[in-house]
Amino acid sequence: MKKIVFVAIVLALSMPPAPRVGAVERYLAPIKDILAVKDVIDDPAPFYTKCNYFKQFIPEEAWKQLVHDPEESRAAWEKAVGLRAKDLVGKIAPEIKPGKYTLADKEKYPFKELMTPYHYKRFNTPGTEGLPNHIGMFTEFEVVPTHQLWYAKPLAEATIKNMGKTQLDEQGYIKPETFVSGFPFPRPSGDHVPMQLLYNWQKRFKDHENTLNYDLTIGVNSRGKIDHRGTAHYMVLRLEGRVLLPPYGWYDERARKHGEEQVRLFTIFSPRDLYGNIYHIISYTDPKKDRNFLAYVNFLRRIRKLSSTDTQDQAVGQDISFDDAEGFSQALRPDRYPYKCRVIEEREFLMPSYSFDASDYLDSNDGWKWKGLKFERRPMWVIEMKQLDKNYLYSKRVGYFDKETLLPQLWELYDQKGRYYRTIDREWGMVVPMGYINSVHNNNCDWIDTHCTWTFGPSYPATWLSRQDMSLKSMMRQK
Repeated sequence: MKKIVFVAIVLALSMPPAPRVGAVERYLAPIKDILAVKDVIDDPAPFYTKCNYFKQFIPEEAWKQLVHDPEESRAAWEKAVGLRAKDLVGKIAPEIKPGKYTLADKEKYPFKELMTPYHYKRFNTPGTEGLPNHIGMFTEFEVVPTHQLWYAKPLAEATIKNMGKTQLDEQGYIKPETFVSGFPFPRPSGDHVPMQLLYNWQKRFKDHENTLNYDLTIGVNSRGKIDHRGTAHYMVLRLEGRVLLPPYGWYDERARKHGEEQVRLFTIFSPRDLYGNIYHIISYTDPKKDRNFLAYVNFLRRIRKLSSTDTQDQAVGQDISFDDAEGFSQALRPDRYPYKCRVIEEREFLMPSYSFDASDYLDSNDGWKWKGLKFERRPMWVIEMKQLDKNYLYSKRVGYFDKETLLPQLWELYDQKGRYYRTIDREWGMVVPMGYINSVHNNNCDWIDTHCTWTFGPSYPATWLSRQDMSLKSMMRQK
């Protein structure tokens, strides 16, 4: 199959940036160069190792600022979470050992006991009777030993230093003034474990503090035909609790004064009819404060403010709502669409492995199978979030959270009729030299209209990123 070419973004990235006084020199990894290393589909190239974990795109001066010793980081993170994943697994179905397995082994070994029900369904031939014709089925994979995973040493040290400081109220909502930096709840315990996990995610250090992410997406319908091709920039600037890049702590006085948590700017480059549309989101530390969610509609040359109801709308061409961005981005509020949360399981599962090379791929020439896939045993919490407002899009969410990385790996979403509606299946990647974890591949599927979107999402630290790049004025650049 021919490689997907994203001409619009190539042209956009070739435009000279606006001059800025005193800023770090701007650098970009052009999308054409990213795609030369690994295409969105049909490409088994080991992306991370082939581009040396983004080093070929990052200037040496910035690279020296970003790297951290992996062994020192690993030791510090183990101290922060108080565990090693590999010490907590191996008790369920011990006969499933590291090695290669095929569909012929499905009945020989107790995969049903060790896998999530979702992944057990996926372990099938495309077109199997009784299952939707989704992309991302797999008939072979390799089980690898459980990795010990970590975050950069400064983040681990901040997590240790501030352990126990972040507090929740009686309902389980955060007291924003008590959070300093690091992961707020590295060792979840007590009555509000699900909320602690959700706040770890809200305050997450997925990717970096200054991040440029590419969303390279295809949509595939039940007939196996591509009906959507999307390309976008996704820039994130962390505004509170900074520990990896200066300025440390609060990004600036404005962020401190208004309790700004982070600002995100999502710029669409394709499909062509959406070119130049931009979403600008500022989230706040106060759980009762509305996010500032703006959309610039390029065709109209107008900025529109979106309400909390609008965030339930389906993202164009994709199988998620805006509240599902990155897996879960809904505001946690006691007064609007609140949840009743509980832990429903705490055990090991055989999950898609955290990738150290991102060599797996989707094969459009063989039933859209997910190939090169590796699995490993991971200790997990499984939480249920029951929605208390029947006017919300979902009746409940079920999330699978990793005990070592504190990251969610799988979301299962049910509609208000109780039907299995959407799934968000994520493969995380370990960017070893810089000590951060990147969402490499996402397979988001709709189980009612049988449609899926597959996203390749390489991200790298953009040390030059500033308020100017994330301002409302920047939303007008695509005129």
